[in-house]
Amino acid sequence: MGWMNMFAIENCYRIIFEAMLEDSIFMCIAKRIEEYTGAGVAFVAGTGKVLACSCICAKLFPVSAGKGHLTFEDYGLIRDRQELDGRLWCVTPVYGGKIAIGYVVLMYGEKEEEGAFQELGGILAQNVKRYFQEEQKQYLFCQPLNEHMAGWTLFEEDASGFLEKYGFPLGSYLVVSFFKKEGRLAAVLRGLWKCLYIYEERDEIFVLLYQLREQDVSLIYGAIEAEKESCCVSEVFSDIRLLKDKKKILQRMARVRDSREKAFVRREKEWSMRGMYTYTASLIEKAGLRDYSIEELILEDERNNTELYHTLKTYLLCGNNVTAAAKRLHIHRNTLVYRLKQIKECIEADMNDFEVSRELLAFIMMYDIAGWD
Repeated sequence: MGWMNMFAIENCYRIIFEAMLEDSIFMCIAKRIEEYTGAGVAFVAGTGKVLACSCICAKLFPVSAGKGHLTFEDYGLIRDRQELDGRLWCVTPVYGGKIAIGYVVLMYGEKEEEGAFQELGGILAQNVKRYFQEEQKQYLFCQPLNEHMAGWTLFEEDASGFLEKYGFPLGSYLVVSFFKKEGRLAAVLRGLWKCLYIYEERDEIFVLLYQLREQDVSLIYGAIEAEKESCCVSEVFSDIRLLKDKKKILQRMARVRDSREKAFVRREKEWSMRGMYTYTASLIEKAGLRDYSIEELILEDERNNTELYHTLKTYLLCGNNVTAAAKRLHIHRNTLVYRLKQIKECIEADMNDFEVSRELLAFIMMYDIAGWD
């Protein structure tokens, strides 16, 4: 048993229990076990997320340690138990039901120590199981590790590289995204289409459907709309390298707020420009421009059947010239003056101030590009 005698076992339990009093339980255990045994230690969630790793593991797997997630390359080394830098592997699954919800990874130096480190892996797995369970609660789907890994790699890494290395099927692709409160939709898609990968983030779920034919797309769109759950759906695309861009577009689409919206499904074709606004707005904010609540004018127009938004845009485009703007709007000058008074009260800003008018026009252009007008 090498160093794993009764005294050593008691010391390992003491290390574990002392670590439970710390905030970073996994990291504390990893560091102390490495110091005590000389073995590299890593705790990997069932999703592939690296919860903690000691110095030895971080040096041997710098990419995974840096990303905080197991990469497919490192996953292959662990799966195949390939000797690395003269060290051997002991990987102990932590089960929550039938599927592993985490893994205790130990890297040791001598073949004779195998039994001792297998025992240590079992001790660690038993005592940290509830912490793995807490981590798993953040995810709606308890998938096999290779499926989690594929989803993370496709959406977060180089999808074209995945295609080349792992033979990902060519064809047409479709991405559906939704917030976790609409999680039933993923189960519906699973039942509808077998060729898919699910990737979860903290609040959102992304589903990649692949090997689609033209007639399949109409079927899937129809099924999604029939569910009447809020989601965003990409257009069909054939270049897997666009996947990360599709994810970003859908995220922006999901964050656009529109009180006028009645449809549950936001399709990229109709919503991508509005999603672009959310990206542009953050840049405008960084530039120090104020938001003068242009949307309030749009809502006011809808409530009272007025034309305040179009009036303001025309007025600003005419260089704040009342006569020129009234002529272009085909209204009397006094009517324009009255509307400008209403606009000023609505947005609580003086559009005749040069800086204010400049910023207002910038926001109006953004809204127009985003498809609001």
